[in-house]
Amino acid sequence: MSLTIPKAELTGVFLESLSYGVYLMVFNQCMVVLRKRHSRPSDYLVGTAVSLFILVTAHLVIDIVRNMEAFTSNMSTANYPTSYYGQFDTWKNIVKSALYVAVTLISDAFILYRSFIVWGRSYLIATIPFLLFLADIAIGVFWVYTLSLILPGENVFADALSVRVKTFYSITLAMNVMCTSLIAFKIWRIQRAVAPFTKGNEYDLSRLVAIIVESGSVYSALLVVMIATYTSNSPAMFIFLNTMSPIIGIVFSSVIVRVGLGLSHGDSHHVKNSHSGTRHRWTVRASARPTASDQIYSTSNLGPFPEGGVQVSLSQTVHTHIDGFPSGEADVEGDASTADFKSEGFHAV
Repeated sequence: MSLTIPKAELTGVFLESLSYGVYLMVFNQCMVVLRKRHSRPSDYLVGTAVSLFILVTAHLVIDIVRNMEAFTSNMSTANYPTSYYGQFDTWKNIVKSALYVAVTLISDAFILYRSFIVWGRSYLIATIPFLLFLADIAIGVFWVYTLSLILPGENVFADALSVRVKTFYSITLAMNVMCTSLIAFKIWRIQRAVAPFTKGNEYDLSRLVAIIVESGSVYSALLVVMIATYTSNSPAMFIFLNTMSPIIGIVFSSVIVRVGLGLSHGDSHHVKNSHSGTRHRWTVRASARPTASDQIYSTSNLGPFPEGGVQVSLSQTVHTHIDGFPSGEADVEGDASTADFKSEGFHAV
């Protein structure tokens, strides 16, 4: 049984609804995290989260309405769903495409700005992605405009619209791969720098997951699938096109959650443009109460990051056992020969 455009649209709306349910949970967690932050939430975090939610919700509503009209109205007309989805110049289809382009541009702007922040507000790093982003805006506008010029019966995979759609996806993919690689490399460098202060390889999997989630690489992978299905003239493209909006919301809301919790780097409230070294805080729990007052010291033996803008906070608990003193807690410098070190992990702030 061959896959037709109506079947692809119907399947896409079903999967979009399921993905939207997952997105609702992630979005709720995102807003809870931002609302409970000790510091004032960044405007761009809140703005990105709310804007994506409004656009993704509107996209789903339009898809459901179009789906209902295609399969429930004019049922006396033979193959009406095929005729309905063959009309690309309807206002509902134009609004749907405009919403998808808007969701894509907001997510692109978010990952662009985040790579800019992660790399210490380096304009040199952000120059090429920013130019690609401007090109994406222009092509996206042309895409939506071209829909109004499509005549009934024209092949959506072969006309001028096809060229602009492929160009839009290609530019978006190029920008996302570039920003994804920059963010992933920066996170990897941070993790490598603090690796000597953590236990063995027990955090390798969590570090890999963090890089995948925070860099938005899932979105880049989906863009590759979108381009492949569209280039091969497969109706399966409509399945991915419909489900892409809530998936974009899931991916980037997850990133916002990690940034809001302070588990990830990318919040302008916590990033400075100056070069900063790596700070380590050692907290010692001992069965003795020394006479000296509590001490917290910082080290910078890892050296500053050349790009600047990154500060790593590494907390480590040291357990010691000293006889002859009452139990207590202090911040002291532990001796490696008599202390049991327990790494609590790290995060970039």
